[in-house]
This record gives sequence, C-alpha cells and structure tokens, in this order.
Amino acid sequence: MFVPLLGYFLILLVSFCVVGKDALRRDRDWKCLAWGISLQILVVWAMMNVSSVVSFFECVANGILVIRDATLEGTKFVFGFIGGEEPPFQILDGKSSFILAFQGLPTVILCGMLAAILTYLKVLPVLARIVGYPFRKIFKVKESIGMVAAARIFIGQLESPLLIKHELEFLKKSDIFIILTLAFATSSAAVMPLYASAIEAICPAAMKHIIMSSVISVISALIVCSIISPSFKEDEDLSSTPANSVPDSLTKPYGSFMGALSKGLSDGCFVWWCIVGSMIGMVALIALVNHILDLLPNVYGNPLTLQSIFGFIMYPFAWLIGIQDADLFAVSQVLGTKLAVNEIVAYFDLAKSEVSQDSVIKAIYAITNFGNFSCIGVTVGGMAAIAPSQKCIPALIGKAFIAGLLATGLSASIVGVFLSF
Repeated sequence: MFVPLLGYFLILLVSFCVVGKDALRRDRDWKCLAWGISLQILVVWAMMNVSSVVSFFECVANGILVIRDATLEGTKFVFGFIGGEEPPFQILDGKSSFILAFQGLPTVILCGMLAAILTYLKVLPVLARIVGYPFRKIFKVKESIGMVAAARIFIGQLESPLLIKHELEFLKKSDIFIILTLAFATSSAAVMPLYASAIEAICPAAMKHIIMSSVISVISALIVCSIISPSFKEDEDLSSTPANSVPDSLTKPYGSFMGALSKGLSDGCFVWWCIVGSMIGMVALIALVNHILDLLPNVYGNPLTLQSIFGFIMYPFAWLIGIQDADLFAVSQVLGTKLAVNEIVAYFDLAKSEVSQDSVIKAIYAITNFGNFSCIGVTVGGMAAIAPSQKCIPALIGKAFIAGLLATGLSASIVGVFLSF
C-alpha cells in the first residue's frame, strides 16, 4: 500500500512542478483540490467495496458487451468469416482468425450512431448534465465543461466536445486545456469491448475494470487540471460574443432522427477509418524506427526497440502504481508500447505477458486511455475542425498530453492503494 500511496502524492507534486513559479500562488483554490481528492477516494472506495455500485458497473459492462456482439452480427453479414463468422477452414493450433479491423474496431460505428441518436433525443446531454453536476460544484468548472467531463465516460475524445459545439469558440484557454487533458486521460466506450476481448482470457472481469477506469480517470484529469489551469492568465477570452448568439444550426446539430442516425453512421465510419489508418501508420513508423535501432548494439542481450526505450522510461512509473517486482519489467514494456504506439496494441501485449492477476488489473487502469503519440495528431486535427477559431490548441497540446499522463498515474496509483488492502 505504501508504494502506490507514495506514487499518488509524487504525481501530485510533479503536477505542481509543471505549473512552475505559479504553483503556490495564494489565490489558488486549495479547498477545490482537497474536495477533488476526497471525491476520488470516495468513488474508488465505493467501486471496490459497495456491492450495489459494483453490480451497477457490471451491468454497464454487460451492456457494452451486448453492443460488441450486435456489431459482430453486422460484420459477419458483410464480411463473412473475415468479420467473425465460422471460417470454412481449420485454424492451426496457436493461431486465431480474429481480424482487428473487421471484428474489433467496427464497434465504433454502432457507438457513433447511438451517441448521435441519444444526443438528438436529449438523453445524452441530460445524462451528462446530471453526472457532471458534482464536477461543476467541486472543481468549479462551467456547466459545459462538466458536461464534457461526464460525457468522456461514455463517448470519445472528439464526440464529447460536440455536445457543447456552440460554446467551444468562446471558451477560455483554461477550459480548452481541460477538454484536451480529458481527451488524453480517458478512453471511449466504442473501443472498450475491444480492450476486454483482448484480455478476457487472462482477466474475465476486465470490462468492469475498464469502465471503472474511465470514471476514475475523469476525476484524475480534473484534479490535475485544477492544479495546472489556474496558471493560465484570465485575460485570454477569445471572444466577448455570448454563446446564445451563435447560429441555431450549431446548437441543434441534428435536424431529425434520421439525420442524427445518418450523421452518427458517417461519423462512426470516419472514426473507424481514422483508427485503422493511424494504427497502420504508427505501427509501420515504429517498425521503421526499430529497423534503424537494430544497427545499435543489444542491451542486456535484447535488441533495442522504441517500445523497450519507452518501457525503461516507464519502469519507475510501473513501480509507483504498485506493480509486483516480478512483473515490473513486463508491465513497464506494456506501458512503453501504449505510449509509443497506442493502448490497443498494449492490451494485446498485456494478454501475452505472463503476469499476475493483480498486475493485470493495475495495468488496466494505467493503459485505458488515449495518452499516446498517435492520438496527438487526431486530437489536434479534430479539435481544430470543431473549433477553428481556437488558435491556442496547438500551443496547449504538449502540456495537456503531460497532464493526461499524470492523470492516468493518479488513477492507477489510487486503485493500487485500495487493491493492496
């Protein structure tokens, strides 16, 4: 218990170091930070010990798995055995007919449709407003930011800001920073079934922990932002135009039910294609860099790769979140893969690593997020398209990326504390 507790406070300390000379300014709302940490402790305790809360997240996990199974019916119909149908040939021992692009990733298409439909029916905005209420009260953020934070539990990094698209152009730099940090600190329900599928053989309850990770990481991101955001100057308003003067076409993105369905379908297809393309590009780029690194001498008898370099960098991080000594190297390599490539590849690597159940669960809370280099371009490009007048996005992205990684560390370490009891 001591090591992850030490890790929790060290990550908070590093967050203050990111701020610099303004870290201990007198006008900082320390009460807000204290209440935020208390909320996180209470939520984690409830998730780990209150049976009704545990049952609720198990029901949510089963619901998301139903979405995955429903998507498979569509991929089977369109792609046959490539999409998950029984193959017309014998699978060799140790091999699998699973094809990521056609069986795992298409879930984002159905989730995109559901998000658009629920947004049109006012279900998702109302739910986000209700769930975001404690975030607004404790962290003293705008209602719109609280909505985005709550929505990040359910939908993706680019879909959640669309809920407040009519306000994005007029938010302050500190608010944009929170949205960017949330993008890197959390994941999306659309790809959660894929994560669970990757490690269900070694962790049958993976989906429950993946969903819990998403909730905890939202709170972690808001804690880190409550430390860093006040360092931004308050004279950064980009426009004095009130939000209610924005054209009605932006406040009502879907004109009809069928319009919402078709737009959600096209958005889901676009996200699916972006994920496929980014994974091809990033894995190919990593492979190219690794070929260059092959020219260097081996390290401790192993070839030097980009994943191993980031794995060595993440070794102290793995120790601070409470990973057992015997599993430290394997988990740190998984964390390095997540940072260098993406979390999907990291989940498949975790499935192949021979580590304890305790280390698998702690690793889930550390890698269930979009905090990797390939997502930087997706986030910058997507946010720039949604809010073109926000010229501060490229300048904030580096600090937001670091803040997202720190938030991930807070989530993994606080869970490590409770798992140690």
